[in-house]
Amino acid sequence: MPLAPLRDPESSPVCPPSSRRRTGLRLLALLAGAAVLALAVFPRQTAERIVIGPPHPLAAAPELPPEQAEPAGNLFERFDAAPASQTRTDQVRPGQTLADILGSHLTPDKLAALDDPEDFSFSKLRSGQPYRLTLRDRELVSFEYDISPTEMLVIDETDGELAARVETRQCEVRPALIGATVRTSLSEAVAEAGGNASTAMALADIFGSDLDFSRDVQPGDTFAAVVERRYVEGRFAGLGRVLAARYVNADGALEGFGLLGDKGRLDYFDAQGRPLRKTFLRAPLSFLRVTSGFSASRLHPILKVRKAHFGVDYAAPTGTPVWTVGDGVVIERGRNHAAGNYITVRHGKTYVTRYNHFSRFAKGLAVGSRVVQGQVIGYVGSTGFATGPHLDFRMYENDRPVNALANPEMRAESLPAARLAELRQDILTLTAVLDGRKPPTDLAETRTTAPGNRRQ
Repeated sequence: MPLAPLRDPESSPVCPPSSRRRTGLRLLALLAGAAVLALAVFPRQTAERIVIGPPHPLAAAPELPPEQAEPAGNLFERFDAAPASQTRTDQVRPGQTLADILGSHLTPDKLAALDDPEDFSFSKLRSGQPYRLTLRDRELVSFEYDISPTEMLVIDETDGELAARVETRQCEVRPALIGATVRTSLSEAVAEAGGNASTAMALADIFGSDLDFSRDVQPGDTFAAVVERRYVEGRFAGLGRVLAARYVNADGALEGFGLLGDKGRLDYFDAQGRPLRKTFLRAPLSFLRVTSGFSASRLHPILKVRKAHFGVDYAAPTGTPVWTVGDGVVIERGRNHAAGNYITVRHGKTYVTRYNHFSRFAKGLAVGSRVVQGQVIGYVGSTGFATGPHLDFRMYENDRPVNALANPEMRAESLPAARLAELRQDILTLTAVLDGRKPPTDLAETRTTAPGNRRQ
């Protein structure tokens, strides 16, 4: 049976229509106010949390600053620009050659076509010397090698071709006076005074025609020298040439004053302007003793027969350097059963010298090579007929043997009158400096070697 109604149809309703409308309006107003309040208090959080539809692919990308968002310049120009070069500094390692250093950055053809510069040989690269290698994309831009504090080997492209040259750095020269008393040897006395091996060799060269420094130097001898002190960019870079020198021993005083010659080197003269350099040096080596002199009849130590010995035998250890006694041209370089390894040098039209029993020859020496006085041409040995290491030295004048121990006083040519007057003016100042009466700075305020591509 049907359920009875909850109310009487005739009675009034529980919620009349007008009351329901009022309640709905109040609810809507309450919700609207809550929404406005929420937007006012959490505007950003609400906006961020409301997602309509799928996210945009770049929605999570970080926002870039304006200078990065827009490309600077033409993008295509960036790829056309040349890559930056890089410079690496290193040192020559033991046994390393120029080909070892540059082989990875030059083609074999370019490397083979690279010639030595006029003033330096690639074979003279020394272990421990610094160099700078500039590369671009592993290709050579330039190579710089420090020959000395004042000179640098440079290899780079000039007019489209790879070439090498020697550059001279700006060098300030300040004259200085050094001196000392010999106690044991000249080289030790020079070192004590602040000189070096080159200074000692220069002194031996200046007075080499009058003194044999392997025998004539005695304790108590004194020397004084005006030398060049060289500076590069304000830093001391080593000693240079000897401008003047004085050597005093029991026999008196020897003096030498330098004057720049036509060949670009200093020639030395005495106080009267006479050249110190003679045609020949007194000896071709530093020796221990003379074991056999010039003789028309000598008992040969090996053949045991009497024969002429038109030479001088100098005893010295194997490997002792032997130099030519004068300027000349090599006319023979060979070996035979008697002389062993030998070299013959012609000095002008009149004189010839012969050097026998070498253990080996100096590098690069061949028939036709020009040599200068004091240049090493070989080394003492005992090749050929020899009972021990020694040098058999012979001299010929117009094809006739002469006694080298006599060593006649044959001086170089005298100076022309104008150059002699110039030298005498310099001698006055240099003598005052050697005497200590004037400071070395009086020679010149500064002497400067300008930069260039060749040695000065």
